[in-house]
Amino acid sequence: MLTTLAAQNWGMFVLRGVLAIAFGVLAFAAPGPTLAALIFVFAIYAILDGVLAVIAGLALPLPSRWLLVVGGVLGVAIGVYAFMNPQTTAVALVYLIGAYAIVRGIAEVGVSIGLRSLIESPWVLTLSGAISVVFGVLLIAAPGDGAVAVLWIIGVYALLVGVASIAVGLRLRTVGKDLSPTTTNQAPAAS
Repeated sequence: MLTTLAAQNWGMFVLRGVLAIAFGVLAFAAPGPTLAALIFVFAIYAILDGVLAVIAGLALPLPSRWLLVVGGVLGVAIGVYAFMNPQTTAVALVYLIGAYAIVRGIAEVGVSIGLRSLIESPWVLTLSGAISVVFGVLLIAAPGDGAVAVLWIIGVYALLVGVASIAVGLRLRTVGKDLSPTTTNQAPAAS
């Protein structure tokens, strides 16, 4: 039953990955938007990703699912804060993005540990979480590198995390396809 529930929610991971890739492509395609536009784009992304993380966390039948829920709630809170304070400076934005990446990364590593019982090797989600934590730490360690440099880093980060999220979703989908109902189509034996 647990495997079935997890496999049925593979689309949440894929949707999160598609949103992350779209955000990454936007960061590369339009590197010159104003800081305010970047704040709004990040805020919308963080809110959507947080909501999807909460939904996925509530749907997964794992003891560690609360990490995904907490990570999602914090992601929504960071997104709402960024959206409500567009005058935030570039350094503050870098700190917000760094904190968001660390929270998301820790949540994903925790969930990947729980997924070991459902999929053979959840290393992709572990890698995604580790990338998020390293990215967040780097941003917080060097916040003054400039908005354009941060935009390129964010683009690379979003693309990598998006691909990893899609890979996890597709692995869960494979688990769902492997689950076949054990029904027999034979007529009952005559007595």
